[in-house]
Amino acid sequence: MGELLLIGMGLHDENGLTLRGLDAARNADVVYAEFYTSIMPGLSLDRLQRLVGKEIRVLKRNDLEEDADRTILSRAKQSRVALLTPGDPMSATTHLTILLEAKKIGIPVRLVHSASIVTAAAGVTGLEVYKFGRTITIPSPRTNPNPESVYEYLEANRRIGLHTLGLLDIDDPQLTIPEAISVLVRLEGTKKAGVLAEETLTIALARVESPDCIVRVDTAGNLMKSEFGGPPFSIIVPSKLHFMEAESLRVLAGAPPQLLEAWR
Repeated sequence: MGELLLIGMGLHDENGLTLRGLDAARNADVVYAEFYTSIMPGLSLDRLQRLVGKEIRVLKRNDLEEDADRTILSRAKQSRVALLTPGDPMSATTHLTILLEAKKIGIPVRLVHSASIVTAAAGVTGLEVYKFGRTITIPSPRTNPNPESVYEYLEANRRIGLHTLGLLDIDDPQLTIPEAISVLVRLEGTKKAGVLAEETLTIALARVESPDCIVRVDTAGNLMKSEFGGPPFSIIVPSKLHFMEAESLRVLAGAPPQLLEAWR
């Protein structure tokens, strides 16, 4: 009897594998990995293969989204197949689809969780995780110059007092933080719902969990003029801050007290 193992690798490099995840990968018959759903800036495929002790085949988008039955599920019917993923395996719809298809055809599935940007963004800023609303993905203006639905989700979160985590499009070339904020500010100029103007408090995150992680708190206008190095990137548009959240942003990210005071 086969088995499908969906194993998260965390956010930065191969050391984000949990001990349980490493043990599961080492005991798999076949090991695959995908790196298109997110970017792990410190990861080395050679080091990962040495750590796991097996050859790892890197899958492309088509292998998982169109040919999953041929590339993974057909083998998982008879063998123990591991798929290593960035972040937590259940943070991407692609992986959920594979899990459901496996269950439908009777393949046992085991999940091994790891760090996800969804929880790490709250942790690295000190914002309360239960005060986050719907996560948004900000597309590149090269593919979608007018993402009105993204603005509407942001507005809905703000209306009920929830923070918004924005994940940035990772298609080549990677969308930058200034570009992403510019997209939302430009929509604000049209929609005028008071969601994200140039003076809005905004948090920029780059390479969370990496040694050179950046957490910067400023106005949207100032962040649009800033540099953040390499990806992955995300932003947070906070709602009203609890006093502990404001203190966390001051202590953990060096946020100016006068800027925070306006958002309490």
